[in-house]
Amino acid sequence: MKKTRKQRPGLFWLFELVLAAVLTLGVCLAGAKLMLAQVVPEERVQLLACIGTGLVSFLVSMLTALRTTQKKFLWALLTSGCYLAGLLLSNLLFFGEGFGQIIPNIAAIMGGGILGALLGAGKRRKIA
Repeated sequence: MKKTRKQRPGLFWLFELVLAAVLTLGVCLAGAKLMLAQVVPEERVQLLACIGTGLVSFLVSMLTALRTTQKKFLWALLTSGCYLAGLLLSNLLFFGEGFGQIIPNIAAIMGGGILGALLGAGKRRKIA
């Protein structure tokens, strides 16, 4: 008899939350390292932030689309939307600053989320 593993969706969403936080911190640290090594000038901070958050949104939404069973595209988009809301709230709570020049970040996060959702939710062919 084949053993089936019990699905625990709560653990998956907790894993997604921790993964998004760790990836965001890793991308921020990598961008800071590039600026300290003077590979990237400090005027490009906004570009580094857009690339980093777009990449994290892409990875998290693609993982969500791969793991969910129904409405993959919708769940992946909701994940990237929650990631965006989490970043906005954490910026407001921890730094207390306004959201200056937020449109490029929103576009990068949602663009990465849409691309990840499309790639994760696509039909898979069985290789013979």
